[in-house]
Amino acid sequence: MADVRNIAGTDKPILGPDQAILGSDQAILGSDQAILGSDQAILGADHLILVGMPASGKSTVGLALAQRLGWPCVDLDALLAAQTGGTVGELLRGEGELTFRRRESALLQQVLAGPRAVIATGGGTAAYCDAMTQMCARGTVIWLDAPVATLSQRVMQDATDRPLLGATLQAVQSNLTELLAARLPTYARAQLRVDANPAPAQVAAAVQWAVALPWSQDLSAEAGRRVVVHPGEPSAAADAIAALAAGNRCALVVDRAVLEWAEPLVAMLRARNLAPVVLPVVGGEKCKTARVLAQVWTSLAENGMGRGDFIIGMGGGAVTDLAGLAAATWLRGVRWIALPTTLLAMADASVGGKTAIDLPQGKNLVGAFHPPQLVWCGLAALQTLPPRHFRAGLAEIAKMFLAFDAQAWQQLVADSEPLRRRQMATVARHLHKAIGWKAQVVAADPRENADLDQPMARAKLNLGHTFGHAVEAASQFAVPHGEAVGLGLCAEAQWARHYGDLTAEACKQVMVGLGALGLNTHWQAYATPSTLSNSNFDKKLRGGQLRLPVLRAVGDARLADVALDVWQAQVAKLGSAPSADTLTPRRNGC
Repeated sequence: MADVRNIAGTDKPILGPDQAILGSDQAILGSDQAILGSDQAILGADHLILVGMPASGKSTVGLALAQRLGWPCVDLDALLAAQTGGTVGELLRGEGELTFRRRESALLQQVLAGPRAVIATGGGTAAYCDAMTQMCARGTVIWLDAPVATLSQRVMQDATDRPLLGATLQAVQSNLTELLAARLPTYARAQLRVDANPAPAQVAAAVQWAVALPWSQDLSAEAGRRVVVHPGEPSAAADAIAALAAGNRCALVVDRAVLEWAEPLVAMLRARNLAPVVLPVVGGEKCKTARVLAQVWTSLAENGMGRGDFIIGMGGGAVTDLAGLAAATWLRGVRWIALPTTLLAMADASVGGKTAIDLPQGKNLVGAFHPPQLVWCGLAALQTLPPRHFRAGLAEIAKMFLAFDAQAWQQLVADSEPLRRRQMATVARHLHKAIGWKAQVVAADPRENADLDQPMARAKLNLGHTFGHAVEAASQFAVPHGEAVGLGLCAEAQWARHYGDLTAEACKQVMVGLGALGLNTHWQAYATPSTLSNSNFDKKLRGGQLRLPVLRAVGDARLADVALDVWQAQVAKLGSAPSADTLTPRRNGC
């Protein structure tokens, strides 16, 4: 029987031969404690080594990073100057670049053999004498990457003697562009890349966060056993998956759009004597149907999957929803693992155990609470995520902070620029905070049946979702879930301002903040009676009353029961007004 089956009906194997992958494949299941703030270089053996173009900030960032960690800092250029009595510029002119690079390489080997340190290399150090191979073997290499325009400005403002770059701005820009093209393949071999455009202190903080990855956190049984955030590809989960397999078999339900990430994972699992049955599906809401779920069941039956076996869901939130529900229903429940590849799935969908499919009448109407054994977030997958879907994930993080944490919301908005550039250390920091909140809420209210006044009621996580789900359904799911939630946050903030207790200033903060994150804030176009009628099948309905999360302030959502028809009419009125600001607030007592 083939171990690869295409859900669409063809039995042609879709995965290529086993192939090696770049990056760490080390599982981190040995620690029960989150390692944020640890001063250990998790990804490397000893040193933290900064590489990058001239003026990328290696020396200043290196010193700031060393101070943060309490480590010594070795500046290779400064050490060369101290040993020889001449500056790098003087050495280059006096002995030529080839001799200089040999001298630099010998010094680098001495430093690498010494005690653990933050090492700031020269701009060209990594590109000569096989230095990158040596550095990767002895520590974590971090590439400080900044655009040529930024580097050029820094060079012109800096008195450092740089004979390879020239004296005029035009010459500096031209030479930097040439150097970057030549050195880019070398820099790209670094284990981590950090945006070096901000101030050195910010870059140092970003590097500290980057080297603290991977981190893991135990969750409650209701939220899932463990969540891991790892800087590499999803295939880095292979050891952790094999450990959980305990000799049993598995099926991999995977979004066809991320098969490039699935191939190395399958190869590594096969190398560990775990050959998964691969079930590719179309991603997005199209896979969350009874028909596709039945096809997954059929494939599980045809491949003889037993109660001790387990399912892996790999893809966005829709695919993990499908895989989780398949696991919840197959043989009355088998184990499953979530490998989310979108920011939305990492921050929200994969944590908490909600699994579901849709019906024509509404979203997530058929489902079960069935937490995964492991949630593994491989951040490398986010680099290929389309921008629209990356922004959609930011909406779910924003929702979490708007409902529970004003300080986290303010920091999220302050970090909007590096987030939109996908500065992974910044993404990881906010992802950690969002997962932490989700885990706390789920532990307090696993089945979403807490009273209205429960501070950690899980229903508060539906903030933005009443309007958002209506938009999704009206668009036939052409509007991605997170984008619809962003629109819902806007609409529900405006509603809370006019019919609840949210102040005009707080409402403005919500709108401006969501816009800064790159989200669509033009919710009024969707606030039509036909769109809002899709909320007639909302899961939060109880006897004609919506159990609605209502913002009272940034970071403070409360639950209120509101008549569905009243809410629909009020939102439609707000949407049809020339400006919501022209309407007089009328409090509902929410």
